[in-house]
Amino acid sequence: MRQLIHRGGVLTAALLLLAITRSLSAEVTFVFTFFDVTTSTGRGFDDPVLGAERRAALEAVGAEIGARIGQTSTIEIGVAPSETDGTGPIGIGAATFLDTTPGVRDGEVYRRIVLGEPDTDAGLDAGIVFDFGYDVSLSGTPAPGVACFRDVARHELTHVLGYGSFIKADGTGFNETAPDMYTRFDAMLETDSGDGEGLPVIDSDGNLLLDAPTFAAAHGIGLVFDGTASRAANSGLPIKTFGSDPTHSAAMSDVMFPSPAVGTMRADWTDKDVAIL
Repeated sequence: MRQLIHRGGVLTAALLLLAITRSLSAEVTFVFTFFDVTTSTGRGFDDPVLGAERRAALEAVGAEIGARIGQTSTIEIGVAPSETDGTGPIGIGAATFLDTTPGVRDGEVYRRIVLGEPDTDAGLDAGIVFDFGYDVSLSGTPAPGVACFRDVARHELTHVLGYGSFIKADGTGFNETAPDMYTRFDAMLETDSGDGEGLPVIDSDGNLLLDAPTFAAAHGIGLVFDGTASRAANSGLPIKTFGSDPTHSAAMSDVMFPSPAVGTMRADWTDKDVAIL
């Protein structure tokens, strides 16, 4: 499943998409299609014992997030047949991209929610998948050694909303070409200078702005996400991403840290999670 989108606000500042206080007139509705159910897999979201509770937990997180977004839209998300072997990622979330030509491009979720554009494609706006081979709690604080499914769901739906990168270790993007296709999130990434004066990584035409050795070094230690909201949430500095994986946060307290919390909960976004959205 492709790794997502982002909403960095017109390439100049992180777009604060989320209204922290609920709007009475604006709400995003997430409609989930559970392929476990439609294809009768008998596992995951179609499990005869836990399937209904799992579906309800994901839908509850989607409803809570949708109620906090200061826009009105309906987003259709395909929930792929569940994994059950517990060997891969516990979850993957991605928006659909219809335009993959070189440049900074918008996924369907960004286009529908932020730009207010109509649905021009009969396909799904995004997709997610979960691996139920891991021990997860569907509600409440999990026991030691157990992850919180709702935390994982929030993490993957945040990817769907636009928290994510196409930048690979060699600096190429979605197509592995030069120039290439990148996300709005990518357009907000810079090298980590330590003082907030880092170098931008790509331009709006999809050109990599750093030479190969400079990019490799910067990518290896971790890029930073720069924008007005992100600096406000991080003592005036850009927000550090996770090592060589700019799709995730470097801070363990953030929902967007790459590993789920175990034996505890990340019950809500941190200020830094929200600032990047």
